[in-house]
Amino acid sequence: MATAKTAAPRAAKSATEAFETFTTTSTETVRENIDRATAAMSEAQAFGKQNLEAWVASAAAAQKGFEALSARTVAFQKEALEKHVAMTKALMTSKSVQEFVEKQNDYAKTSFEAYVAELTTVSDLVQGVAKETLAPINDRVNAVGQFIQTNAVR
Repeated sequence: MATAKTAAPRAAKSATEAFETFTTTSTETVRENIDRATAAMSEAQAFGKQNLEAWVASAAAAQKGFEALSARTVAFQKEALEKHVAMTKALMTSKSVQEFVEKQNDYAKTSFEAYVAELTTVSDLVQGVAKETLAPINDRVNAVGQFIQTNAVR
């Protein structure tokens, strides 16, 4: 009987200690998981903000590029129209058909050369605009790749 009297309190004490250990461990685990979830949410929010900022920067670069292209196009068209008016006046002063044809041929040649040069310039400008527009998005794609590699290790 004496052993039964001492065994029951020991068993109760052991069960109480096991329960306290279990609840302490569970509480710590829950806290750790909540902290990790909070950190992950903060990281996801920051990542989303950076993505949005990249899209805004990309749109701003595209807008500036389109403005530059538009200004370039307007300037070229204005210059071409002025040259066309001047050439028309010059053609009207031609003394012969031969002179008229020579002036016309020279104008056609210089107009075509100017057009090809402008196309080359605009092509280079479009290429630069594309690079500037896609650079922020490309940086974010690289960040996603790094994020995936980093988190795959965890």
